[in-house]
Amino acid sequence: MLKQKNSLAFEQQFHCDICGEVVTTPLCPVCIAEEVEAWSTLYADVKKDLMPKLEAYLKKIREPLIEATQCLKCKKKRASICPFCFTDYILGQLKKLGTNYQIITEFLEFFDFEDIVPNPHAAKWRIYPDFS
Repeated sequence: MLKQKNSLAFEQQFHCDICGEVVTTPLCPVCIAEEVEAWSTLYADVKKDLMPKLEAYLKKIREPLIEATQCLKCKKKRASICPFCFTDYILGQLKKLGTNYQIITEFLEFFDFEDIVPNPHAAKWRIYPDFS
């Protein structure tokens, strides 16, 4: 005989502080920023300009953090912003810095967490010029 789990059990879901969507890929911004820093070592000028902006942003978003989902990488409960919104923010910063199109294309290849950008994500950071 199979045991059934309680069908009324409640699974807590955490929503992104930026777009309000459920965080389905719980990687915290700190861990993503570490990966971006490792990637940017190939581009010294980009790293020099980008990382201080990311560090300042991370300090700003840590303050209001009350509770978030657990990060898959570091296991800390700080995935309050979905990877889609955070990498989109980074993309916006790269564009504002006037980063080379090839470097931006590589960033998108390495840090693309979705195939189709849902409207809530696209609406928040798409104020930067497009390279199309």
